[in-house]
Amino acid sequence: MQIYKKDTKITRKNKMKTNTHTKLHTTALAVMMLCLIVCQGCSNKTVPESHALTVDSSGTTGSGIHTGSSYDEWIEAYGSYEIQKYEGEDLAPYTPVTEQSDDPEAEAPDHDGRYMVSAFYVDDVPTSVDELCRSEGVEAAALADYLASPEYLASHNVVFRYVIFTITDDIVSDIEFDYLDYNNEL
Repeated sequence: MQIYKKDTKITRKNKMKTNTHTKLHTTALAVMMLCLIVCQGCSNKTVPESHALTVDSSGTTGSGIHTGSSYDEWIEAYGSYEIQKYEGEDLAPYTPVTEQSDDPEAEAPDHDGRYMVSAFYVDDVPTSVDELCRSEGVEAAALADYLASPEYLASHNVVFRYVIFTITDDIVSDIEFDYLDYNNEL
């Protein structure tokens, strides 16, 4: 993930590129969030506190995971949350697999892939899609528009946070994180 320096001199040409990048970035986040809403089903998983979806300057998440952490460590830290796995460009619910077969000739399960852990924070309270739909009386397909409406944003702060983990050979090889602040970016 690219981080921009605040003290960089911005020319008109660079400002246009930055504005275009911001619009594309915001659009990509909105599309990702819509995919999450559509593919998230009823679940008994907990909603992560915001610290779990942050990464510090050393590259360690709020739950202690960093590049080089094992799949099992990652599952220990994030397995109780709703996890989505990328299948191409789409997201699908993922159920962690940690148990090994008693058969010594059985192959270990393949954990390689990209996984997203995310949550909405409405007025700084972590909230699942299901909880939002129930409490607001909105269908999941209409939730993104509802949360982005000026009427809703006039009385609520809405933030969508996510962390994407890439796992290769049972090791966390990359961590991406970002958020979409509805009140400031839509």
